[in-house]
Amino acid sequence: MPLAIAVHGGAGNIPDSLRAEHAAGIEAALDAGQQVLQQGGSALEAVIAATQVLEALPAFNAGYGSVLNANGEVETDAGLMDGRTLDIGAVAAVQGVRYPIRAAEAVLHTPHVLFAKGDAVQIASAAGVELCDPASLITPRRLEDWRTGNNDFKVDSGLASGPADTVGAVALDSQGNLAAATSTGGMSGKPPGRIGDSPLPGGGFYADNSAGACSTTGWGETIARVLMARRAIEGLELGLTAQEAAARAVRLLGARIDGGEGGLILVAPDGQVAASFNSDRMTHAWWSSRDDKRHIVA
Repeated sequence: MPLAIAVHGGAGNIPDSLRAEHAAGIEAALDAGQQVLQQGGSALEAVIAATQVLEALPAFNAGYGSVLNANGEVETDAGLMDGRTLDIGAVAAVQGVRYPIRAAEAVLHTPHVLFAKGDAVQIASAAGVELCDPASLITPRRLEDWRTGNNDFKVDSGLASGPADTVGAVALDSQGNLAAATSTGGMSGKPPGRIGDSPLPGGGFYADNSAGACSTTGWGETIARVLMARRAIEGLELGLTAQEAAARAVRLLGARIDGGEGGLILVAPDGQVAASFNSDRMTHAWWSSRDDKRHIVA
């Protein structure tokens, strides 16, 4: 059984000044996930490890480094899916959680799917997830963006005004199990309580051992409308290659929704890995034991 992992650090107009940080960060995330798989760990453990690396880095819009909402606060969303059981864990609009993907993991181990705001934080805390002062998640760059109105949220703007930076990972382990994870701070200047596609199964992420695993990035309001992650999995179910399925889902986003921008990473049960996007750039990386090569795009 092949091993495979892919990670992304967001689609959008990623500035040249951040490309080196994006490249280093995405490679570190790939390292973390690949190491888990090569040591016999599960796909679920691999995507959590990879995503947590990106949540700790200020270059990415997830965890530490998240954009600020209209009130100057960090509110994060995250989603996680186990392709073996179809169990899902997701959190939305949470504050004061150091690694939101760990909060999603806490929900995954309950009978439920999605919790929001303080209730999600309570579940995370009960599970031993690290909490923090919400202000400690604000970086100087994001604070300056908020103060100057840079990248302000506009419901019809797409990604043209700045990077989306949502992060995520998909993986295939030695037992043939698949998993997907996505984490984000959302859109800069968003109204408090706004929730995008990232914690929505089928929109921001999806995993099913019988078909594949996908994590998306981009303008959440458009991705949610077409359930882009599930559309990519559907392509695999129809017999397309991973790259064909990924491209098909992204084409649908652009064709069906005016201003629909984004991208995705996808892994098939046979270890095929693919990425596709219609934004200016998408930071991503992948490795598969099928060819044992590492690919970094930033």
